[in-house]
Amino acid sequence: MKKNRLMENIFSMLTLRGMEYILAFILVPYLLRILGPTQYGAVVFMQGIVAYINIIIDYGFTLTAPKAIVNSDKKSLGIVFSSYFWGKIFLWIGISLIICVIYTFSKLYFSVSWDINLFMALYCSVIGNAIFPVWFFQGIQQMRYITFFNFVGRVLSMICIFLFVTGPADYVLAGLLQSIVPLLAGILSIMLICRNYPNLVVKPSIKNCVTVYREGWKIFVSMIAVNLYTTSNVVILGILTNNTVVGYYSGADKLINCVRRGIDAVNTAIYPYITQVLKKSRTQGMLFLKKQLYIYSICGGIVGIILTIGSRWIVIALLGEQYEASIRIFQIMAFVPCIVAVSTIFGGETMLPLGMEKEYSFSLCLGALINTLLIFPLTIWFNSEGTAITTVVTESAIAVIMGRILWKKKILLRD
Repeated sequence: MKKNRLMENIFSMLTLRGMEYILAFILVPYLLRILGPTQYGAVVFMQGIVAYINIIIDYGFTLTAPKAIVNSDKKSLGIVFSSYFWGKIFLWIGISLIICVIYTFSKLYFSVSWDINLFMALYCSVIGNAIFPVWFFQGIQQMRYITFFNFVGRVLSMICIFLFVTGPADYVLAGLLQSIVPLLAGILSIMLICRNYPNLVVKPSIKNCVTVYREGWKIFVSMIAVNLYTTSNVVILGILTNNTVVGYYSGADKLINCVRRGIDAVNTAIYPYITQVLKKSRTQGMLFLKKQLYIYSICGGIVGIILTIGSRWIVIALLGEQYEASIRIFQIMAFVPCIVAVSTIFGGETMLPLGMEKEYSFSLCLGALINTLLIFPLTIWFNSEGTAITTVVTESAIAVIMGRILWKKKILLRD
């Protein structure tokens, strides 16, 4: 792939993230103020539950599928696409049936109370995740479609939220209008694929689906590990405290994630490019990664300092004075985007393209173990600040572990 295609994809993904920033800076403070910490915390808590389901349906295909698409030819493209597409659909059907069984038994025999309305509202994002082949557009390096589909969905969602979400009682509707974005994007993407690639979707093959499950297993385990120190932390915080504390933590976390999404946008565009470059010339690939590591380290450090110094103004201006408790949490996590940027270069852009799935999975699983050992005592002792500290320590540990592995193998850091 030529560099102009890379720049086009980076521009598309940055445009998407830039759009998300603008909408988030408008929408998130609005929801935080309108719903309040308690109801907003309830939505975030349930989003954490739904995130578990999305992890299972993704099955690591976000990393394995683009690589397979890049390496396929015109004859095999339909088989490759259908293997991953139907693989996700089968996972979605299976997990949906399991959820129905769990809900029925928990209600009949254990009298467990579910906010089923909120859960079903947020479950729309699961359906969207199942049918939206983001990995395909990554693989063919046509990420402008991802930008367009998300833009349409998010704009419609935001308009509806401002029109219809007017108080804490509308928290279920707020969850529905947010989760419907990936569903709309998925429907639009399927329509586009049917029009532009009419022969792409072929009859599902159980054998091919089993093959992609087997190939993606290590990445799936890695994604589960990542979930243990990201989404699970919010869920654990909610279990150990209450929705209000979750709301304060989530407010700061949302702002930090706005910065992370910008980095993720660039990495999403770079992944298929660096995979192809390393395949052709390892020397050129390593040179590119070293430059990227240098830029990320310097810029990330500067951004971290700015976020720390301006934390009070940023939180109060965007979230309101009722979220003053989020300021300290925001300060603790100010350097997380920089740390994650470095670990992404080590893992997603170096280890995976070089076939080091085992080392990649080991690093994330060890990080998840560290997180598990820290999250409960630190959250019990320091509440939401303890959760934030756990996140920083875990992300730092993962970056160090990955860096250590690459150092010992004389890859990137001292090749």
